[in-house]
Amino acid sequence: MEETRNSFELVESRDAIELVPRWEAQAWWFFAGGGLILAVVLTVVVLRRKKSVADPHRERREAYREAKEDFREAQGGGVRDAAIRVSVILRRYLARSLGEPSLYETHEEFISRHDALNSLPGDVRDEAAQFFGRLAALKYAPVPPDAEPAAIRDGGLELLERMHAA
Repeated sequence: MEETRNSFELVESRDAIELVPRWEAQAWWFFAGGGLILAVVLTVVVLRRKKSVADPHRERREAYREAKEDFREAQGGGVRDAAIRVSVILRRYLARSLGEPSLYETHEEFISRHDALNSLPGDVRDEAAQFFGRLAALKYAPVPPDAEPAAIRDGGLELLERMHAA
């Protein structure tokens, strides 16, 4: 038998660079377009974030305006009702404007907390503590004391003015 010879020869490529895939122009346009879209999205996010930065005093002014309106509407009722309304109005103002948790605390928890009203000056803080003590005495007295509901509201309004001015 005659031997058959295979004529397949392994031929090496002369240039290795031919094996590297070529980037077409369309692929670069894809990456450039994606980068541009990403840049636009990031710019929009940054600009919106800057616009949404709120005025730090806006919430305080809004709380003050709302408390003044609540005082105007708080008419009628007895001494105990006036003390309760004034206490809630002032505590709501403190919660919104200063971040005080006093709205959710009892009077005892409020006066025993060492950091209560720390953001207020000392004289206003003392005046507020005394006024809240007076309101608590009026609210929890077994027999309603002789006091004018209008005077309680006026005292609360004066304290609100002093706290807001501080």
